[in-house]
Amino acid sequence: MALTASHGVSGTYQPSNNDNIWVVTESSTGITSNFNFKFLCDVKNTSGTLLTRLKVPIHFASTSRGVFNISKVLSSYTTYNWDYDDTAASGCTNSVQAYNLAFGYEYSTGATSDIQVSTGVTTVSGNKVWNAALHPLEFLTYAQSEYLMASGSTANFLTELTSKRIHSDQKDWLYALHNSAISSLAIAFSTGASGTVTAAAADITRFPIGANIPGGIPSGTTSYTITPKGSGGNTVGAVFTIILDDRCSKYDSVDVFFLNKYGAVESFRFDRVRRDNFTSVKNTFRKNPYALNNTTGTYAYNRLDHAKSDYYNEMTQVTTLNSNFITEEEAQWLKQLINSPRVWMFDTQLIPINVRTSEYEQKYHINDKVFNLTLEVEHSFIDKAQAL
Repeated sequence: MALTASHGVSGTYQPSNNDNIWVVTESSTGITSNFNFKFLCDVKNTSGTLLTRLKVPIHFASTSRGVFNISKVLSSYTTYNWDYDDTAASGCTNSVQAYNLAFGYEYSTGATSDIQVSTGVTTVSGNKVWNAALHPLEFLTYAQSEYLMASGSTANFLTELTSKRIHSDQKDWLYALHNSAISSLAIAFSTGASGTVTAAAADITRFPIGANIPGGIPSGTTSYTITPKGSGGNTVGAVFTIILDDRCSKYDSVDVFFLNKYGAVESFRFDRVRRDNFTSVKNTFRKNPYALNNTTGTYAYNRLDHAKSDYYNEMTQVTTLNSNFITEEEAQWLKQLINSPRVWMFDTQLIPINVRTSEYEQKYHINDKVFNLTLEVEHSFIDKAQAL
């Protein structure tokens, strides 16, 4: 007998929210022909702790193979890392999950015989998933080298953009999948000044690169480039460019932060007209307005009492935000904001919000000379009144 396993996606790192398919093959028909035969897949962490055991029968299209999709298991173990108050680069331990697999099978020698279990017949180790959710067409051509920074690599940071416009007082971050290949970021400011951001030894590192960049942005800067460097000073990934856009606005600005499809948190500023609307939901009941006075023996009502009473009141705040004019590239990128599962806005303090905008039209300059983004968001926390 020989049990073997093959994987559909190459590389050590795979996106955790896309299919993660393994095919196992048992060459011995003396095993697969037994009653109640099923293949087993034990998904474990690197400490050997069993996360779950999956069972599948022989795949309908074969006589010797089973197919496991372990993505649902592993995606529940990857979240995200972000800190609005970052002052230095940090490793993103929640964004990556390492796993080992132990394949086996179970069967019975007779229709009513006890089930016999064989685990760990063949094992696989050294794989990891990171909190990404690639478009299905993007995943079809997935190549780890496009995302993992390493010596000689041209991999990008974990964003769809290669350059970005921000305001000089806007916080922002770049995330890099690099498995400790990045030693530092080399910053070259348009003024001729330079800076360095030391990396964290991690699978994924989060770098503050906006107004929160370590050392600050020199006065007079209009742009700067960010180059990932290895310990020997060699470039280990693609260069990213920041363009400072400090256009004036008579409106108060609101910065929105969102988790992108690569598991990184990015920022975008809305600095045009803002509108706030509040929706109140009330549950009421009618009560007997009369009350018995035990002293006087009268049975009457007080005109200040409520015959109709509210027993549950809640109010939801919905904010409509408008941005300045955006480019086609930004319009493409901001689809991820509309579809993001985690979004926050800074309004004197950081507030969790949910995007209510459900339709998004991709704008093109050939159709519309200028365009912006209008976003409707609902504040996640509901304002409740007293229950009287």
